[in-house]
Amino acid sequence: MAVNFKDEVLLRVYIIFAVIVVPVALLLVYRTFEIAVFDQDKYQELGKAYVRDVTLQAERGNIYSQDDNLLATSVPYFSLRFDPFMAGPKDYYGNIDSLAYLISLHIDPSHTAGDWRDSLVYMRDSMVNGANHYYRLSESVSYRDLQFIQTFPLFNLGRLGGGLIVENREERKRPFGWLARRTVGKLGTEKVGLEEAFDEQLAGKKGQARMFRIPNGGGWLPLEDLTVVEPTAGADVHSTINVNIQDITENALFKAARRHLPDWGTAIVMDVETGAIRAIANLGKGNNTSNKYYENYNYAIAKSTEPGSTFKLATMMALLEDGKVTLEDEIDIERGEKTFYDKTIKDSNPLSKNWNTISIRQAFEQSSNVAMAKLADSLYRGNEFSERLQDFHLAEKTGLEITGEAEPFIADTTSEFWSGISRAWLAFGYESRLTPLQTLTFFNSVANNGRYMKPYLVEELRREGKSVERFKPTVVEENIASQTTIEQLQSLLEGVVDRGTARKLKSDQYRFAGKTGTSQQNYGKRGKKKYQASFAGYFPAENPKYSIIVVIFNPSQGAYYGGEVAGPVFREIADNIYNSMIEVHEPLNQGPRPVLYASQLPDKDVGFTTEIETILRYVNVSTDSITQTEMAEVRSSDERVSLQATRPGNPVYPDVRGMRLRDAIYVLENAGHVVQPKGVGRVTKQVWQSDVGSGKGKNVTLVLN
Repeated sequence: MAVNFKDEVLLRVYIIFAVIVVPVALLLVYRTFEIAVFDQDKYQELGKAYVRDVTLQAERGNIYSQDDNLLATSVPYFSLRFDPFMAGPKDYYGNIDSLAYLISLHIDPSHTAGDWRDSLVYMRDSMVNGANHYYRLSESVSYRDLQFIQTFPLFNLGRLGGGLIVENREERKRPFGWLARRTVGKLGTEKVGLEEAFDEQLAGKKGQARMFRIPNGGGWLPLEDLTVVEPTAGADVHSTINVNIQDITENALFKAARRHLPDWGTAIVMDVETGAIRAIANLGKGNNTSNKYYENYNYAIAKSTEPGSTFKLATMMALLEDGKVTLEDEIDIERGEKTFYDKTIKDSNPLSKNWNTISIRQAFEQSSNVAMAKLADSLYRGNEFSERLQDFHLAEKTGLEITGEAEPFIADTTSEFWSGISRAWLAFGYESRLTPLQTLTFFNSVANNGRYMKPYLVEELRREGKSVERFKPTVVEENIASQTTIEQLQSLLEGVVDRGTARKLKSDQYRFAGKTGTSQQNYGKRGKKKYQASFAGYFPAENPKYSIIVVIFNPSQGAYYGGEVAGPVFREIADNIYNSMIEVHEPLNQGPRPVLYASQLPDKDVGFTTEIETILRYVNVSTDSITQTEMAEVRSSDERVSLQATRPGNPVYPDVRGMRLRDAIYVLENAGHVVQPKGVGRVTKQVWQSDVGSGKGKNVTLVLN
């Protein structure tokens, strides 16, 4: 009987399938069912130990200045780890020498290339403590260095082919260093400034990624193809801070701190029209014994003190708005000293000792404490004065975006320490507490013709260059007082600089307005007296662009009066802004061309005809006559000039009066004379020296004016 080999082979296959494959398949099915059903919780917990979803931090947004300079940004840094088992033996040992050399040269120079080669061999071959898939190479590598390192032999094969593990982290950097440090803020356990106030917008939205754990404590690495949710980058914050003005303000404040050694100082610059803060500088001592200063606290918004005489502006606003006084009224200041109950109020201005009756205007300009106290105490009853001051928003926070603003305080009859002298003391800046920003906001409203603006630090949020949210200027009150009152207050502040306690600060370049302030902070207490010097104001006086406040607390060296300590800081800030910022200057060609009157045109000048005609054409001044003589005299009339022919007279002794020095020397030296000029300008007189015969000599003295 013939054997059917085909059937026999099939039979054997069936037997193998029945004996081996089917049981194995059934076992796999059972095992799968067992894992999925009976041991589900066990293996889920085991899986969590090696695979998990983690939160991905979004790229934090930047903080910019008003002029688009970076104030804070996140700089990426990378930690490098190495898994020596990812590459094949041929690739690993074939590149180990070159890799060791480059690591010793560019990553960790503390070990030689030979040391690194031995370490790389040990990483791969030693199994004493089991395979380590997570060797440390470096903790902080910049992005630029990372790009270079990724070109190294072996590392250029990628993470799976070469074993280089890159972990990303970010560090917050401020390109301008300490500039506006406290306002820009910081991250960490104590967030402050804009970093805190706009933390949610800057942080963006977190994402999620699936990670797996590297054996032997190697940490977690993302599975890039299993990202669950992509993070959304944070928005960029565009602040109102102007880097140039901020730098000017900080430098002026720092010089004052070094000169007067105060406990602390602050200065703020605000845009009058909008309330935008262009600079905010703070300096405080590092410790009680050190004379080094740091921006360690935001005194501008968080430190409330009794403001002193800068508060007199509010007192005058109340008196004028309520019709209690006029600026021409007179008051007896009793030679600068007045007793209220058991307390004596004295003027700090030494000139007050010479005065009895002075005008209300003069009382403000010379900063008389007695005058303000007598007016408030005699003209108001009960709570009227305090309520009027509160109407000016002096008892309200400004609402600035960053946290930490101190609560303002204006004493009234409900205050536990209100007494018979409270109204008088409140009138010249005591029994009240204001931050520098709150005081400046009030002064800014006077500069802004009565419009009270909310100060703000952020103009816009942007993401990828597109606007997310804009913050427009906010008008808190359109008219904080009547226009008549505001105009009178403006004239008072200008008078302080023109004739009053700040007259030494007056500038020849531009006019500014302001008020000095000096307050004793620890009155009624034993120990050395502490004073606060301040100056608040705005410039240019005619069309205010910026308002500024400077507060210097407890100056321990030199003077302590506001006009001598804080005033010069104001002046330096204003000077430097005026000299460097074109927006504070009025356009020269604004409005119609002015009429040129005869008094504004050159007259009786004598010079070379061709040169005079060239100059007149250049300045676009018309001439209604032409002369053929070498020299001409300019005669002016409204809007035009005429040229009249002139000759120096006697050719031997020429008359050069009316000429400029160059022309006069030309004429006289050509006639053989020796010239001795005195003064500058135009020749107004010429004196001939006598010769031996008592006649005119060759020497002539020219007097110019």
